[in-house]
Amino acid sequence: MANKMTEPQKTEELNEILGALNKKSFSSYVSALDTTPSVAGIFENYLFQNGITRGNLIKRSGLSRSYAYEILNGIKTNPSRDSIISLCMAAEMDLNATKRTLRAGGAGELYAKIPRDAAIILHINQGQHDIVKLNMISSY
Repeated sequence: MANKMTEPQKTEELNEILGALNKKSFSSYVSALDTTPSVAGIFENYLFQNGITRGNLIKRSGLSRSYAYEILNGIKTNPSRDSIISLCMAAEMDLNATKRTLRAGGAGELYAKIPRDAAIILHINQGQHDIVKLNMISSY
């Protein structure tokens, strides 16, 4: 199993593979399961697909230029949750893309029972991506 899996496999197939593994090949199996892209990778693809420049994204995010570039270049591998949300809002990501990016950053899901998260979800669903307005409304 040297290559990463390109499509999800059924549990039965994975159980068969596990049955044939030894301790040495187990680490290859586990690394092949880890298909979660990095935050930097998600933004790289998203910006390319949507014709957004890094400079424009950073300007709209309200983050410091150096910190945002560290996130986008993969230097800062675990950015803060608020930083990820700011970049997602600036990129005008939909709710699914935002959740995926938060998961990739280990920053937790948006949870509708938390007032600030509910405000973020509402803004994203309504296509309102102005981070300043969001922060004014959700800063209780």
